[in-house]
Amino acid sequence: MKRLLSVAAGAVLAVAGLAGTSAASSGGVAGTSAALPSSVAIAAAPAGCDSGNLCFWNGENYTGAGPGELSGRNSNWGVFGQSACPNGTWSDCASSAYNNGVSCNAVMWTGTNYSGGFYRLSRGSGETQFASSHNNNFSSNSWISPSDTTTSACGGPNPFD
Repeated sequence: MKRLLSVAAGAVLAVAGLAGTSAASSGGVAGTSAALPSSVAIAAAPAGCDSGNLCFWNGENYTGAGPGELSGRNSNWGVFGQSACPNGTWSDCASSAYNNGVSCNAVMWTGTNYSGGFYRLSRGSGETQFASSHNNNFSSNSWISPSDTTTSACGGPNPFD
């Protein structure tokens, strides 16, 4: 009986430990009520994603065309051409993204001029597959501080203000 209780207690602890690990790894925050997969923190940025940039691909898991790389605020991804995308630009064409920024969290907006819904990626984290509500649906980006505030280094606009 003691052995059975020990095995059961070990299984409960193992499951609880896994749940805690999964919840702690999330780096993304969605600005809508849609359920999104957790962002995936990886040890190094995907190939081709230079330091300081928000990088994105038109395929899941950092594959396909890309990476598109942006630094600074960009109010309209429609000015950045990408022939592999349906409309010929990066607007509404990102299926995975990685924030390789050096000091700020990246905010991707579903509308131009920092409007609509948003998705925040913490520094050093990525999203390998956006949920359908955000997949191929980003059109601008901004930057905010790691504490989700606006600073001179991370000029916003900030969806949390």
